[in-house]
Amino acid sequence: KFGLYPQIHARLFDNKEPKDGTAGTRIAAAALTSIPEVLLIMPLEVSKVLLTTDVTNKYSNSMIRAIKATPLTKQLTGYVGVQYRQMSWGCAYFATIGPWRDAVNSLMGEDEANGKKMVKNLLSGFAAGVTGACLNTPGDTIRSVVMKQNLVNGVQTNFMATGRSIIKEKGVGSLYSGFGAKAAHLGGGGALMALLGPICKEALEKRQTKKKE
Repeated sequence: KFGLYPQIHARLFDNKEPKDGTAGTRIAAAALTSIPEVLLIMPLEVSKVLLTTDVTNKYSNSMIRAIKATPLTKQLTGYVGVQYRQMSWGCAYFATIGPWRDAVNSLMGEDEANGKKMVKNLLSGFAAGVTGACLNTPGDTIRSVVMKQNLVNGVQTNFMATGRSIIKEKGVGSLYSGFGAKAAHLGGGGALMALLGPICKEALEKRQTKKKE
């Protein structure tokens, strides 16, 4: 996600880096980035559900066995939910990390000496990650039920029908079940990426410069 996103943004919008684009360009690039990302992680998502519900140890805690035992027709089970989860988080994260960084700067000042830059990156990344969690948690809750119903219980259902059923039975608030843990998880991941992204980028640029010399 974080490696492909700036490349897609540059390809789509006149070689501009995301920081030089607009919220709209960042959202568009993030949305497109999520498609190959989701296709890549779908086997992991399917095997995760199968392994965490394998009370008889049918798959011997092996992701490979779980994937091999799953028919090709079910390898994309829950795709809509996973796509919604990854796309909504990525769009929210990349669209809001700039404004969050501005907000942090207004609180801490423009000075970035003595480790302040690192703290600012962590705080803005965490805030953007939590913002993403606010958007993707409902879809992920629905996705979880869809995948368990289809893969474990053998009940054929889809994203929209499952969402309506959950809201009808438990109310809209139930879609945010486990939000605290999810916000901490995605906020922490966003903070780390905001911290490590610039460091990795700088290291790669230095390496490329040395090669040219």
